[in-house]
Amino acid sequence: MYLDPRWLILIASTSLALSSLSPIITVRRLNFFASALPHTSLLAIALGYLFSTVLGGNPTILAILLSVPLSFLQIYLVQRGVDEDTATSVFVAFTTSMSIAVIYYILTKYSAQVSLWSYILGDPLLSTWEDIAYALAVSLGVAVSSLILYDKEVLVGVDRDYAMLIGINVKLHDYIVVTLLTVASVGLLRVVGFVIEHVVLLLPSAIALILARNSREALWISIAVSTASGLAGLLLAVSFDLAPSATFGLILFMIYLAALIQGERT
Repeated sequence: MYLDPRWLILIASTSLALSSLSPIITVRRLNFFASALPHTSLLAIALGYLFSTVLGGNPTILAILLSVPLSFLQIYLVQRGVDEDTATSVFVAFTTSMSIAVIYYILTKYSAQVSLWSYILGDPLLSTWEDIAYALAVSLGVAVSSLILYDKEVLVGVDRDYAMLIGINVKLHDYIVVTLLTVASVGLLRVVGFVIEHVVLLLPSAIALILARNSREALWISIAVSTASGLAGLLLAVSFDLAPSATFGLILFMIYLAALIQGERT
């Protein structure tokens, strides 16, 4: 069995980035938004590819630059007084419709040099060293930022009013968290894929909540479980010719079920 070091770097770094965000998503009650975020990622990737074809430039970098303003739309709606679930629903409706429109336009007007299906299914085994460099930069940036901000994000999530009273700029933190989520989601979409990205963003913290005794422990459990699942999923995929993103997600799901059953017994 051959394991390319690129695959190991990509899976480990991606797991680190997404799992460091996972507890923040939960404590900030952004599960609905995070589950909707891959829709923005797919739209941003499609727009990035379209603009790079017409104007030149790297499609991934263009996609990241385009995705952040799109995600701010949801925060803007909430700060305008729209209910969060309603704002997210409107956000999903817009991004999904636009994704279909842009992808259809690309498929009918251009000879695609990159398979858009790779972003939907996810395939780290096709990644080049250039892809690794971008993914590693995104992963480390997101992970380090998440670790630095984690305690404040927990405080904002637990007691938003108290956080404001002690001087935390809560609205700014809203935008920071959304930016980190968006950059991670778009930058790492090709690794985990549109479908499984929902799982990798949400399940590590769900597992950690069952096992952890405090917020700091939840963070480390989330990272450890996700990284171990990603690497185990890669080994399983290579051994049995399976999709790495699928085995990654399925292992996380099985760990969640095992933790849930164990939690009920205790």
